[in-house]
Amino acid sequence: MLQLQGVAPTRIDNPGRLKSALNAVVDDLGLTRVSEHSHYFVPGVSAVIILSESHLSVHTWPELEYMHVDLLTCVEKLKGADLERTLRRTFQPAELHMVRLDYTNRS
Repeated sequence: MLQLQGVAPTRIDNPGRLKSALNAVVDDLGLTRVSEHSHYFVPGVSAVIILSESHLSVHTWPELEYMHVDLLTCVEKLKGADLERTLRRTFQPAELHMVRLDYTNRS
């Protein structure tokens, strides 16, 4: 899960532009897109990309220059540093906070 703050509203308040940016993130990370859906709230966008590896969902609040990203994936080779670098390059946030949750079965 990631929180991006200080993101230019023009980057996150246009469904088409956000969809293109998210698809570029998916491609940069080497993930496989299955389907996608978004909804425009005027302001703000919620979008989800279903991946063969799980999903990427995003909710934006352009009036707060904020977006929340949730990437759930079974790709063990995907590193947090790669995800952070890609999101920083794509959305250019002033701040980025990432929390990694490990869903590995430990029994």
